[in-house]
This record gives sequence, structure tokens and C-alpha cells, in this order.
Amino acid sequence: MMATLTACAGLPGSPTVASVQIPRDCENLAEPVPYPPVSKGQNAKASVARHRAALGQANGRLDATRTCQERQRMRFANGQ
Repeated sequence: MMATLTACAGLPGSPTVASVQIPRDCENLAEPVPYPPVSKGQNAKASVARHRAALGQANGRLDATRTCQERQRMRFANGQ
């Protein structure tokens, strides 16, 4: 004889599908880096330097996001 427990499934607010909540910490690191402003008569070397700095900041955020996601996967795989 097989017993089935259905009482829990009928409770209001019961989830219908099992799910895992993953924190948004990594997504929060992936903020866009704004384009540096460019204006007429601006020094070209200074403009290039600002754009390079923004690119460096964006790449740093990509690296941080990637590292964060790797750590999340490891924690998830280890059941933490």
C-alpha cells in the first residue's frame, strides 16, 4: 500500500514548484559605467585618459562579477 501526503500542498501560500533563492550580490556588482562627457574644445589626451579610466573601471566590475559568480556556484555546489 502506498501513502500520499497531500495536506502540505493544499496550504495557502505553499510553493507549487521547488526553487532556490540566489542572492543578487553578483548582479549588484555589474553596474554600468557611464560614458565620460565629451565637449567641444576638450583636450584630446585628457579625453582619451578619461575613456581609458572608464574602460578600466568597467573591466574591473566584469572581473568582480565573474569572481562573485564563481564563488556563488562553489557555495551552491557545497550546499551552503
